[in-house]
Order: sequence, then structure tokens, then C-alpha cells
Amino acid sequence: MSLSSNFIDAALCCSLKIIRSLHEELNLFEEKGVGYGGDRSLNIDLIAEKILIEKLSEFGNIFSEEAGFVDNGKEKTIIIDPIDGSYNVSNSIPYFGTSIYFEDTASVIVNLSNGDYFIRDEKGKKFDNLFRKPFFANFRHDVIIFEKAYKNPDIVQKLANHNLKFRAPGALSLSLAYGESSKAVIYKGEIREFDIAAAKFYNSDCFWHFEEDLIVMSPKYEYLEEVLKIIKE
Repeated sequence: MSLSSNFIDAALCCSLKIIRSLHEELNLFEEKGVGYGGDRSLNIDLIAEKILIEKLSEFGNIFSEEAGFVDNGKEKTIIIDPIDGSYNVSNSIPYFGTSIYFEDTASVIVNLSNGDYFIRDEKGKKFDNLFRKPFFANFRHDVIIFEKAYKNPDIVQKLANHNLKFRAPGALSLSLAYGESSKAVIYKGEIREFDIAAAKFYNSDCFWHFEEDLIVMSPKYEYLEEVLKIIKE
């Protein structure tokens, strides 16, 4: 097996262990201070991070939202967000995952709430499910995913003025992965590499627009232009 295949298998194994922890561990939502990325750290964040570091350190250095940089003396670095959507999981909202990017090699994004996973390596991209036959959207491209919409009422109003429907699920990496079947994904706020690295690699065949505090991604260039024009009104 190739390096990327071994890495992907290890990352999916980690995801299954994290899912098991969600059902077996106690005090999952106890706050444990503030992580390297600046957000509150829950016990489940630290449990997930420990699982990932123990299994993936053989492949590269680790750069994690909770622990920061872990130097394993490797040439390449793995960027991880152990729990993408911590507020969702702590409020029983079934939209949260783990995000893993192996520098220039592979990415793995897993929806821990339903088993959907997104992988990409030198062989291309794949969408599947850990437990069942995956549900495939019909790619109507008529809904925008708008992360952090609650902090950007001006953009919300602009979308409403154009009768554009949007959803704000609350887990950026997952949204950027699922975004290939939406009209576009909008995110306006602090941009951190933990949140976007894996999804940026996975959907590198989509169209992206980056600013200091803005990301717009779309599967079609004309949709990207349309959404940007509305945002900039």
C-alpha cells in the first residue's frame, strides 16, 4: 500500500475510535481551558486529539488546534482539528467531525455524527460512509452554506434580498467538504488553518476566493462570481 493509503486507513481508524469514545467516555463536555487555537477545549477535544496524535505521529509532525505544534522530526506536517463543531456536539446537534490534512499528500474529513467521510490523495477524491451506503445529494446547487451567519447580519440581508436560501450548520471543515453539492459556501470571520486545510485539499477542484476574513467556495465559477457580487453590494 502507498503512504497515502496507509495514512488514510490510520485516519479512518482514529475516527472510529473517536466515535466509540463519544459513546463510552465520561465527562466529555467538561471544559479544560483554552486550546492553542484560542477556543475553549472540551474533554472530548483532548480525547480526540490524543487518539489522532498517537496514531498519526509516525507519518509526520502534528499541528493541532488544541496542542499546537508537535515536532516528531518528520519532513511533513499533519494539520488536525480533532473536533470540528465542538459547540454542536456539546449541544447534541448532529453535525460535527474531525479534519485531518497530511501536507501535500492526503486529506480526511469525517462526519462523526453520521459516518460520512471525504478523502483525497494522488488517486483523486472519494465520498463514502463508515457504516452504510452513503446518501448522495442530487447536486441541485440551490442552497448556500453560510458559516458564522449569526455574526454577519448584513450578508444575511443581502442573500435574503436575492431570495437565496442558506443554512448555517456550525462546522466549517465539514461544510467546505459538503459544499461541492451546494451553490456556495460562505465563511466570514477569523480564518485558521486547522479549520480549512483538509477541506481546501479535498475540494481543490472547486473554485475558491480568499480574503483576510472571508472565504467563498463554489463548485462552479459562475456561482462564485454571483455570490461574491451579492456580498460586495
